[in-house]
Formats: sequence, C-alpha cells, structure tokens
Amino acid sequence: MRDMRGLHDTFDLALDVIVDMAGGVNVYDITSYHDYPTLLLESFFESPDIIKLFKLNPNVSYSAQADQVYEHLYEDFMQQYVHLVEELLEMDVNVMIYNGQNDLIVETPGTFKWAELLHHKDAQQFRYFL
Repeated sequence: MRDMRGLHDTFDLALDVIVDMAGGVNVYDITSYHDYPTLLLESFFESPDIIKLFKLNPNVSYSAQADQVYEHLYEDFMQQYVHLVEELLEMDVNVMIYNGQNDLIVETPGTFKWAELLHHKDAQQFRYFL
C-alpha cells in the first residue's frame, strides 16, 4: 500500500518551493499575491438559497472547521474518488464541484479529467455544467 501521508508531505514541500520561487503567489489564485477571499465563499455557503439547495446544515460555518477537515483528509488528498462521486450521483445526492480556474493545487484540467471518467447514467448531463 502506498504511503499517502508521505506522498502528501512531498506534495506540500513541492508546493512550498513553488510558492516561494513565485514570490508568495496565492495557491488558490495564481494571478494574485494576497490572501484568498474566504469571506466570499462563507457568504455563498451561508445564503439561505444555497443552504436549501444543497441541504446544508445552517449551524456549520464554511471555514470554522477547515483545519480539522484538512488534517482528517490529509491521507485521502492524493487519491482517486471518482467511484464515490458516482455513488453519490446514483443516490440522487446533489454534488457541487468547486474549482477555481487559477487554482494551483486543484487545477482545472485535472478536474475536467476526472469528471470525464464518471460512469453514471446522467454523467453527460453532470459534465455539461462543468
């Protein structure tokens, strides 16, 4: 079995080198050198319409648990999960893919690639919105 924690550690080191060599570029938006505007995402996920649409828990803050989520998913970060997205879609769970076009970590071509791997009865319709 692969050492996913070690793989992620190596990824983080490489990312640190890239950020340093690029003068402190923002990894979530490589066109900028400032902090990521998390307030925009927080307001999006706190919108009553979005909470209703995605059946979100209104008592959970978007960024309050970010560090805990990151640590708990640390070893999962580098793995393929197309099959789990397929399972969610089969259960008629609403799935939202959030991916910035200028994101260094989760780049747009990679997102398109895994979405093309989906095998689901409505996969073409799902990919239409990407």
